Amino acid sequence: MQLKLLWDLQELDLSIAALTEEIENTPLRESVREAGEMAESLKTETEGEENRLKELRRKLKNLELDLLKKSSEREALHKKLYGGEVGNIKELEQMEKKLNFLVKEQQALEEETLALMEAVEELERLLQGMHSRGAAQAQELLEKERQLEEQLAGLSETKERLQAERAALAGRIEPRWLERYNIMAQRHHGRGLARVVNDICEGCRVFISSAQRGFLYNPQALVYCESCGRLLIKSDRQNDGVEQ
Repeated sequence: MQLKLLWDLQELDLSIAALTEEIENTPLRESVREAGEMAESLKTETEGEENRLKELRRKLKNLELDLLKKSSEREALHKKLYGGEVGNIKELEQMEKKLNFLVKEQQALEEETLALMEAVEELERLLQGMHSRGAAQAQELLEKERQLEEQLAGLSETKERLQAERAALAGRIEPRWLERYNIMAQRHHGRGLARVVNDICEGCRVFISSAQRGFLYNPQALVYCESCGRLLIKSDRQNDGVEQ
């Protein structure tokens, strides 16, 4: 009976260990991490483009001010040139050259302003798409975090239930048997007990000796596999359960 209890205890411990491993290394954790990194990357990229847009808008504003200034200078010079205020030929020639220069400068500023306006519009469209992707990625992150939270809650609940079952089961096992179980579990990475099915130790897949087979029928005997050292327990292969 004690061996059966030890086997049940091992099954519970293995289930608890598997749950602990799943809680710590569930693929959802990696999925959340990747989604978070993607969201942060999009945020950083978007912030960089927003700063670039601010700089382009600042330059555009300065260009528009320069253009307005050149236009005012051109209008004032044109009025002075053709308003009859100046009669000196050389002075008129100089004013005309300057007017032509202002016209070229104004045209260059207009072209530069137009190009910059197009760049601003293109960047605004780009940012609109980036904001949409960022919002979608943030929503995906929230959904994955929700899924992870739900999964961890379910796994933790199951683990707590199994731990309570283990505590109750361990209380039914005699101390000497429990001490032996703990030693064997530590020695064999949680699998200190092995079933014997068709005279084969399921721990190492090696046939046991005839002497060992005989001792397995003694419920008080501690029979160890001569190959792997695990504590052996007889199993009925038909119902795949450990004999009482």
